[in-house]
Amino acid sequence: VDDCGDGSDETTCTNHFRCDSFGRLIPKTRKCDGRYDCTDMSDECNEECSREILEGSSLKAVSLVIGSLAAVANLIIMTKNVKTLKRCTTSVALVNKSLIILISLGDFMVGCYLLIIAIYDTAVFKKSYCQKQITWLTSTECSTIGVLSTIGSQVSL
Repeated sequence: VDDCGDGSDETTCTNHFRCDSFGRLIPKTRKCDGRYDCTDMSDECNEECSREILEGSSLKAVSLVIGSLAAVANLIIMTKNVKTLKRCTTSVALVNKSLIILISLGDFMVGCYLLIIAIYDTAVFKKSYCQKQITWLTSTECSTIGVLSTIGSQVSL
């Protein structure tokens, strides 16, 4: 409770978090709650809250590996099947090859999505994702990657 009216009696309290800029105090329960209470975002963008697209280095590594393998393997499968498509003599064989190509295309797109997200998180944002989160989520790049993922997952069914 601010008994002094100027916040001076609140500075030593342990149940408050002090924003980096302007020294504003907020209840500790509002730190890392997903809502920005400090104008400098220091209540959400700090080491304790750890805001990243992919949390943890193991998830980033797995996304890079799986994304790379999916993109390369499905590109090979698509190329191989497109080359042999003309040799199909029956409509059943042609449909089967076409479906394999379509499924490979969907899996390729999902692999590219994983790879792109891992690269953005690891190389582009590094530790600054939290400060750039709103800009990123409303960007054309993020929307395009989301469309890629959505189309890829629907085609892959």
